[in-house]
Amino acid sequence: MIDLGLVREVPPVERPIPYRAVLGALSLVLLALLSGAAHRSPARPPAIVPARLGDTVYLDGDRLFVVASGSAQAGETVQSWAVDGYRLPDARPLGRTMVTFVGEVTGVNHVGDVLVVTYRSNTDGIQGVVAQTVGGRTPLWRRAARMVAAPSADTVLLADATGEYAVDLRSGALRWRVSSPAGTVVVSSSSWIVRIADAGRIEVWDAHTGRLLRSVAGPPLAGRSDDLVQTAGDLILVNTGDGYDGYRLPGLERRWHTTADLSHSWMEIDCGTVICSFREPGGTTAVDPATGRQVWRNDRWSYAEPLGRYLLASAAVDGRGGVSVLWVIDPATGEPLGNFGDWHALGPAGDGLLYGFTDAGYRIYYGLLDPATRRIDYLGTADRVSGDCQTSGVLLVCRLVDASYAVWPLR
Repeated sequence: MIDLGLVREVPPVERPIPYRAVLGALSLVLLALLSGAAHRSPARPPAIVPARLGDTVYLDGDRLFVVASGSAQAGETVQSWAVDGYRLPDARPLGRTMVTFVGEVTGVNHVGDVLVVTYRSNTDGIQGVVAQTVGGRTPLWRRAARMVAAPSADTVLLADATGEYAVDLRSGALRWRVSSPAGTVVVSSSSWIVRIADAGRIEVWDAHTGRLLRSVAGPPLAGRSDDLVQTAGDLILVNTGDGYDGYRLPGLERRWHTTADLSHSWMEIDCGTVICSFREPGGTTAVDPATGRQVWRNDRWSYAEPLGRYLLASAAVDGRGGVSVLWVIDPATGEPLGNFGDWHALGPAGDGLLYGFTDAGYRIYYGLLDPATRRIDYLGTADRVSGDCQTSGVLLVCRLVDASYAVWPLR
């Protein structure tokens, strides 16, 4: 347990449960004493966003969208969803947007004065996208597709079984398409579209313009498309049958070959000085992005992300009855440097720091977490919090016990 307010390093070993409980009680007393003695400005009351039980919230920069539970008339399958928008930090209403479709909302994206709402059918799992002006009731356009990104202010990138394509934000008119013939795998982002054929041809396309940038011959891999390609930062990793080749985007320069076992990985990400490959059912392999050399392999970590010079990781099994512990690990060795006890991550705060919180019933304490020292700078207390806390980097948003949402400034 970390003393709240009396900031110190947390040892990377677990203490016996009774000692942690006693220390936790003392921490709350110390927090009350120290925060009362600190020369801090009185906490500003939070702005309140109304919501009901069953509503879902999406935070997008300085906008918060509350999606009310869908309603359908008797005998109808199409549901109407109310999306209420608010500008933060003062929770100023932006208007209600009514959208209709069959299924459940999976995301709300704000592009200019247009809402792009993604959804999935409850019966067949088919995904869809609908765009409407904020406050409008008539769709600008609708597509049976998956939203990939909004690579520019007037374009939305979509994907379906036929390929990746861009449409005009306001009209939905097709701008360009990159088709996906049978026997190809496509991986896309807001910058690139990479298409790889079983025959071995690798192509990279500009996600902003749809222009082919580079095409090279790669290893033929007929029948093994499930783990044919992985992406990590500006690298793509292509399965060669006896390992993986690393290509740099967008020029597709082949940089290295590795025999590191990256099979059965469910994701690869850029972890700064290494590439992190996460295995099923748990464990992480780290690869040097410059050479492809395996740097370390550790079965303890189920997931990790870079923050400054360190990695923040969660353990596959942490010995705390399913309670996740936020660990700081050395990216060069994969070894633990310490943890933050009962504190949980909220999001990056800049300068290598992290916003985090710990809870005590319906009260949370939030602060700045420093991976370099495993120290915590207490920022404030929030009461009547039931959960679902998230941050935009400058704001803290949490659900309250009455189902509404409260917004606190973090800076």
